[in-house]
Amino acid sequence: MLLEAGMKKNKLVKISAIIAAALLISACSTNVRGPQEKIAVINWEQAVSAHPQYAKLEQGEKILQDLLNKRKGQEELAKAQLSSLNKLRSLRQLSQQSFMEADFNTRMVEQREIENAKLQKFAAQAEVEADNQLAERKKNIEEAYKLKLFNLRAILEAVKMKPDERQAVEKQLQELQKERGAQIAELQAEKRRLVDAKVLPYKAEAEQRMRDMAQQQHAQAMQQLKSPEERDKEMLDAAPKALNNALSIIDREIDKQQEKNDSLKKQINQDIESQAVKLAHERGYTIVFNKFRVNMKAEDITAAIIKALKKA
Repeated sequence: MLLEAGMKKNKLVKISAIIAAALLISACSTNVRGPQEKIAVINWEQAVSAHPQYAKLEQGEKILQDLLNKRKGQEELAKAQLSSLNKLRSLRQLSQQSFMEADFNTRMVEQREIENAKLQKFAAQAEVEADNQLAERKKNIEEAYKLKLFNLRAILEAVKMKPDERQAVEKQLQELQKERGAQIAELQAEKRRLVDAKVLPYKAEAEQRMRDMAQQQHAQAMQQLKSPEERDKEMLDAAPKALNNALSIIDREIDKQQEKNDSLKKQINQDIESQAVKLAHERGYTIVFNKFRVNMKAEDITAAIIKALKKA
């Protein structure tokens, strides 16, 4: 990267604060040309959406929303069931058969959440095993392209070239990245096949266990239609706890997914901030805002930030 003549190598750049939706970056240098500040601005939302990890974040947000919708549905079902059971307890107006159906639904909901938790744990382990199985091939792919990509990027950054020469090198870099991406995608597809080969049979077994349990519960319900009052009372008392346990399982899934999303958001923002600091240092900006301001002249560096993120 070319530096202006006389520029000292110890030029300091620091982020002073993020205040009122603005990212302020203060730059101190011994070769400042004048008292007027050099200001830049970043379209932060656009930079975030262009980050290489943004697609993964969108997928994570979708998973989180699906979990929230699932919980809402289960909670509504739980409230309806508890309402029915409480009415049965207080008014004794529901028939014995209705009670057994409510109890059956409660047990099945709880058992399904247990099976889902087991399935997710099994799937996670299958993914780990698949990653370990493919780790060497992934490493070989990375090693095969690492030096080539580094050399092409170094040429683009360090060598002064004619426009047509630069375009040729950039095209070569893009083709190399595309070729590497295709091999990584093929590896991911193979990983999916390895995981499915283990998970799908396990899922079928879990579904069969649910069917067996449903048959067993139905048979027991038919025998207990004339159960004593005390047994009815014990089962009614246990229903709220069983329903709360079922909801707590999905709550843990929601918390875990939320932590993943928050961590990824933090990483994306830190990457953008880091590139902003670096660019401010290189170009001598004294202030960089992360939102456009009215009546303020500032250079838009969003495209430069996005380009740097894709190269990182």
